[in-house]
Amino acid sequence: MNFFKYLTWNNSHMDLRYVENPYGGDIRITKLYRDPSAIDLERINREYSEEVATAQRAISGNRLGMLLIFMALVFMPALVLSVIQSNVLLIAVIIIYSIIAYFVVEAINQVEINRVLYQIDSEERRTSDAA
Repeated sequence: MNFFKYLTWNNSHMDLRYVENPYGGDIRITKLYRDPSAIDLERINREYSEEVATAQRAISGNRLGMLLIFMALVFMPALVLSVIQSNVLLIAVIIIYSIIAYFVVEAINQVEINRVLYQIDSEERRTSDAA
């Protein structure tokens, strides 16, 4: 499964840094690797800046979606039930569930950005091997 491949992929050699244009929302990649590699950042920006922007939008959407779904389907009904039943244990279970849900969504978000980094890294390795 690609999910676990991208989730466990070791990207410690990469350090993606970018700036976002506040007016147009365009992304400009300023740094990609930890070591000062001789890469063509102009080409990387042409080929991958839109994919980085798409991944960033997906991450923001995942976080907002998790918050809305959690509030509407889990937290509010549990809060109402716990007040009606005077059950504090239900709130404790909801807190534990929310921590687990947060880590699941952040794992999905890590896969989003790792997918783009993996594509960039494999392309750069092919380019450096050909040279």
